[in-house]
Amino acid sequence: MTFMERGIVFVLLLVVNMSLFSQNLLRNPGIEAWDNINKPTGWTTAQNCTKDSINKISGSYCCKQEGGSPSKCLAQIITNIVPGKEYELSFYYKTVITGTEHGCRIWCHWEDATGTTLVDPLTDDILEPSEYMNSSSWTQFLVNIIAPESASRFRLEVRTYQTSIAYWDSFVFKEHGTTNVSDEKYSSLTLYPNPASEFIYIDNIDKLQHIDIFDFMGTKVLSSEFSGESSIKIPVSELKSGYYLIRIQESGKLITHKLIIKQ
Repeated sequence: MTFMERGIVFVLLLVVNMSLFSQNLLRNPGIEAWDNINKPTGWTTAQNCTKDSINKISGSYCCKQEGGSPSKCLAQIITNIVPGKEYELSFYYKTVITGTEHGCRIWCHWEDATGTTLVDPLTDDILEPSEYMNSSSWTQFLVNIIAPESASRFRLEVRTYQTSIAYWDSFVFKEHGTTNVSDEKYSSLTLYPNPASEFIYIDNIDKLQHIDIFDFMGTKVLSSEFSGESSIKIPVSELKSGYYLIRIQESGKLITHKLIIKQ
């Protein structure tokens, strides 16, 4: 095998490994396969769900779900969850409101190996929000969440409420990978405390240039320029409890750390 051929094989293996690392953990995530007109294959629960080929956002079909009282759910159990791992959850939805109800809502939770629901203050408000979702055009819901201690399973569930119709498509639940996170091992900087409530301290920085902090939705909540400092103190008391990513630009490196805020 020539040097060029070995290089091509290495690149192909790298692509395959990256694909496996970020593979979708859901069964039938695009809702393309159906056991019958009312039951998408692989989904644990599909109440008032109808195979729809007109309103899909991708592929050939989506789930058209008519709401009711109580609300109707579309759900699937995901196993082999690893505590401390970060996962990406996303899907597309749109709604038709025919009365005074609110539309639809995500309603998920972590479970232990026995199927018992876990209480996780850092993600419960994200996975079981008080707000409803209502959009006349296809809209993406996207969050990054970290599995809590003792988590072994994840119940992905979406609900449609009375006098409402929701269309669901293109679900994703996969281990989240950020290439910059791997750069942590090449930097000697330290960040503490983590979790934090009032301040975070960053020491041993190699000529600090810039810092950004992002919330779980990817919104930048803090951004600051620096002039080569080796240690800093950042107030975080204004940030809500939850998971964040802090991106640190030092000399020749871009470092990303997970940050937890507990107020």
